[in-house]
Amino acid sequence: MMRFRVIIIVITAFWGTCLMAGATHYFDHLDKLIKEHDTRIANKKRAIDKIKNTLPAPISDPAVLAKEYDINNALYNEYAEFQNDSAQHYMRRNIDIARALGDSAKVINSKLNLIHLLNKSYLLDEAEQLSQTIDTTTLSKDQRQVYYKNLSDMCLFRLEFNAGSSYEKLYQQQLTNYRLKIAKLSEPGSERNRLYQASYLNDTGKTQEAIELLEEMLKDYRSGDRTFSVVTSTLAFYYSLLNDHDKQKQLLAMSAASDIEGCIMENSALRQLADLLFDEGDIDRAYRYINISVADANFYGTRLRNVQASQLVPRIIKAYQDKQEKNQRNMRNFLIALSILALMLVAGIIGTTLLYRRYRRLSESRKLINDQLNDTVNELESTNQQLQERDKIKEQYLGRFLTFSSNLIDKNETQRKALNRLAMEDRLKELKAQLKSPHLDYENATLFYQNFDSAFLNIYPNFIQAVNSLLEQDQHIEPKDGEQLTRELRILALIRLGITDNKEIASILRASIATIYTYRSRLKARAISKDSFEDDIKHIQALS
Repeated sequence: MMRFRVIIIVITAFWGTCLMAGATHYFDHLDKLIKEHDTRIANKKRAIDKIKNTLPAPISDPAVLAKEYDINNALYNEYAEFQNDSAQHYMRRNIDIARALGDSAKVINSKLNLIHLLNKSYLLDEAEQLSQTIDTTTLSKDQRQVYYKNLSDMCLFRLEFNAGSSYEKLYQQQLTNYRLKIAKLSEPGSERNRLYQASYLNDTGKTQEAIELLEEMLKDYRSGDRTFSVVTSTLAFYYSLLNDHDKQKQLLAMSAASDIEGCIMENSALRQLADLLFDEGDIDRAYRYINISVADANFYGTRLRNVQASQLVPRIIKAYQDKQEKNQRNMRNFLIALSILALMLVAGIIGTTLLYRRYRRLSESRKLINDQLNDTVNELESTNQQLQERDKIKEQYLGRFLTFSSNLIDKNETQRKALNRLAMEDRLKELKAQLKSPHLDYENATLFYQNFDSAFLNIYPNFIQAVNSLLEQDQHIEPKDGEQLTRELRILALIRLGITDNKEIASILRASIATIYTYRSRLKARAISKDSFEDDIKHIQALS
């Protein structure tokens, strides 16, 4: 009955681990692009540098200023959704150039672009003040649309920031009015017309019509375009209003992927996706996505996105840490159950062997016992094979197992001291009942180190060679005959397992903290790369 319970515990722990690691997702494309994120940013910077190299020297010649104005516009287009402060720099410069050229249209265009950037960085007061310097009676039809778009963005960002406050209704009404103006001013069927027509439809309760309009519009764009990112993100919002969260997740994943492909650092899809996944219990993916979203917001320079992320980050981090602790507890329980099962198997082997010796003259009994032994050995081999296939489990629990063994030695030492006190107090009857071998401590310590060396080298068979490759040629460490690991190698082995505290290492290896500190200092001094020596030790690979 006991064996059956242990087997159930092991199977339950193993199955729980599989469930935590499982679950299918449709984010494969997004995760692949995330791995390429840094490379794409580096390529973007190189492309921008090529444009910068064409900038002429700043002189007052009108032709040169006109050329600089055009190049600055090109840089603005590259930086507008990539890095806000750089984009602002070129637009402020263009305002000065346009004034020097006496070109009022260029002045207005540059101001409109700068207002867009100020909105994105949530400098709304400055954006509003700059808007008030524009004479709206002189605006062309296209400029008027951009002007209203900027005012619409101001309302949108204020609405996002003040969601749930008494100002929400006011900003929503202003936003709806501006969207209607843009929809009426823009050419029917144009990008701007369809976007704002859809927004107005949704604002007036016609969400399904807005979805149909944007889904048809989406066919005209490809992933990596800013418009594609905006349309998919907007569609995700509309589907959330219809409580279709599967479609919402798919569209947010598409929008986030488009942002990464286009190096669009001013984004919100990945943060929204992290929030949604967190609510569904996908903590690992939510944790990874929110970290990337915060990094992008910091790179771009937008206070609004940082504020929005800051409201979400603590919850995700707390849940992620709780999950890690729960995983560790589950794995620890799994290891304990597995150890109990192994002890039971060993006890079974011993009992079977004794039975075999007692009835060895009976051929029928010998055959029965041999069959039982073969079954037991096969079970052990199967268990060992499963353990060898789980390097990660070994890495996570070997250190804990060793600490447990060290504690056992401490307990034996305490027991031996207690027995000595019994002897000194002439309590002979109690002493006779409890007395153990005087060599118990030495034997336990020796057995502990042998088990440690064997277990560790089974997982890291090339550990000694790998360590020596990190040391100077004349400073290699070679164990003596009959010795698997030296004390120096055991210290490094514990570091590889993640045990780096001198006090903890000293406790496990039965040494003083000062001794451990000295050994570590000497080993670093003998290393080829002294600064990264212990980090290099931590990256030594286990057996594949």
